[in-house]
Amino acid sequence: FMGKTVTVAQLGPYKESTDRATRRAALEAEGSFFDENREQFDELFDKLVKNRTQQAKALGFDSFVELGAIRRMRNCYTPADVASFRDQVVRDLVPLTVKIKERQAKRLGIAWEDFTFTDNALSYKDGSATPQGTPEEILAAGKKMYEELSPETRDFIHLMFDNELFDVLAKDGKAPGGYCTSLPDYQCPFIFSNFNGTSADVDVLTHEAGHAFAGYTAFRSQPLPELTSSTSEICEIHSMTMEHFAYPWMELFFGDEADKYRYAHLTDALTVIPYMACVDEFQHRVYAQPEMTAMERRQVWREIERGYMPWRNYDGDQFLEQGGFWMQKQHIFLYPFYYIDYALAQIGAFQFYGRMKEDRAAAWSDYCQLCRRGGSLGYFQTLASAGLDNPFQPGTVEKAVRGVFQDLGL
Repeated sequence: FMGKTVTVAQLGPYKESTDRATRRAALEAEGSFFDENREQFDELFDKLVKNRTQQAKALGFDSFVELGAIRRMRNCYTPADVASFRDQVVRDLVPLTVKIKERQAKRLGIAWEDFTFTDNALSYKDGSATPQGTPEEILAAGKKMYEELSPETRDFIHLMFDNELFDVLAKDGKAPGGYCTSLPDYQCPFIFSNFNGTSADVDVLTHEAGHAFAGYTAFRSQPLPELTSSTSEICEIHSMTMEHFAYPWMELFFGDEADKYRYAHLTDALTVIPYMACVDEFQHRVYAQPEMTAMERRQVWREIERGYMPWRNYDGDQFLEQGGFWMQKQHIFLYPFYYIDYALAQIGAFQFYGRMKEDRAAAWSDYCQLCRRGGSLGYFQTLASAGLDNPFQPGTVEKAVRGVFQDLGL
């Protein structure tokens, strides 16, 4: 691409270029990679679907849908509950995400009918907010933020720095990616990442540190290591909520572009939920009909995609128009039914976001309570212990996002 050999992930900055032709070229390069290899992707996924279906039937299930829910440790809600949550997303969230995209087109100076997939990743005409300073300075700003956020996070961040529990600076030969894990023998979390000079560096210091703070807290609250971590619908509330709690300190990282970052972060958190629901419904449809052909799967994806993301305009790109976009989500191949957990968790994080505006101290207290619970309670009990609503109950999604849309002026 542009004279260089790059990975798909390394196309990311080009997809956010302020030059529309560069954005288009990057997306076409990405699409052509999947298009050229679609037979292999189709074959691999077909084998996975059939193998998982065989496993389910051997265990006495009608389809992998039931077994997949058990493997996600969903012992208190059903696929029907998840479907009702997706219905809320379509009814209460999708129309508002369309308004967000219309506003984005206006900011970019593009007529709504000309707003295409080329423009989706660029929030501002002059480019996205980028962190200011060296990687070491960004890390130091993160330390200052947590020292000031609360007494609990001050103790946490001192533990992290004093014991070198970060490995976030990019180095030659270092593995890619970023995550939070734990060192149970020491009752400590550990954060791994690769700073690259984008806002993703700050996300590591909020999202992954949210996981780390929850682990740090649960290790000191639960009697057994096995009770320190919950399922991902809860664990992602820890990380996503910390992103919102960190908003007042964004000037440390972005200077006078802090408002730009906060707005983009908030809108991205909203607009990605319909995509997550789309991925989930696609998987339910596929595993309910495991004999579908590759082309039938693409048709199903495109049909569902139009319902959740009606603003997506592929501008004549045949591979994407035919429903090839699903191949780009690794979770679909590796982690069946996992992706919706992020959407469920974001609804919990938005509830905290609304509450922290009304009474930040009370919201923080409830958040710490959620972290202390670890995995000692069931899903609904854990939510209730922090004063969070059941996301499957009608009206929860609308209630959770109401304040966010008010802040965005929608």
